[in-house]
Amino acid sequence: MQKNTISAKRSFVTLLIASMLAALGVLSTPAAGYASTSEDYPVTEFRLPYGASLLAGSITWHYRDVHITGSVKAVSTGKTARFRAESPDCLTAWQTRTASVGTTRGFVVDETCNYPGGFTIVYIELWDTNGIPLRRAICTANGCVDRD
Repeated sequence: MQKNTISAKRSFVTLLIASMLAALGVLSTPAAGYASTSEDYPVTEFRLPYGASLLAGSITWHYRDVHITGSVKAVSTGKTARFRAESPDCLTAWQTRTASVGTTRGFVVDETCNYPGGFTIVYIELWDTNGIPLRRAICTANGCVDRD
C-alpha cells in the first residue's frame, strides 16, 4: 500500500509541474511570429563585374540593421568596394574595403539603424584605387539595380 501512495504522489507532483510549465508556456510550441525564416530576414545578392575584376556578395536585411558579406577581386589594378546604407531616419558613412592587384579580399560590413524598420537602401560601388568609379548599384530587400 505504501508503494501505491508514493507512486500516486509522484504522479500528482509530475502532473502539477507539467501543468505549471504549460501555463507558463515552457512546454508549448513557439508562436509562428517568433520563428526565424528567410521571409523574416530577406537576402539580396549583388554582383558587379568589371572586366576580370568582381565585387560580389549578399545583404541580409534585419529589422534594424544590414549585414553585408562578400568579396572584392582585383585583377588589373587595385579595386575598392564602397557601401552606404540609408533610410528616412538613418544615413551611414561610406564603408570601404580594398583589394590590391592580383588579390581577392573578403569582407563583412554591419550597419545599424536604431529606428523601426531599419535601412531601406544600400548603395554598392566598385572603384579602382586611382579614384575612378567603375560600377554602381542600388539595393533594397527586393533586389539590386545598376546605377550606370
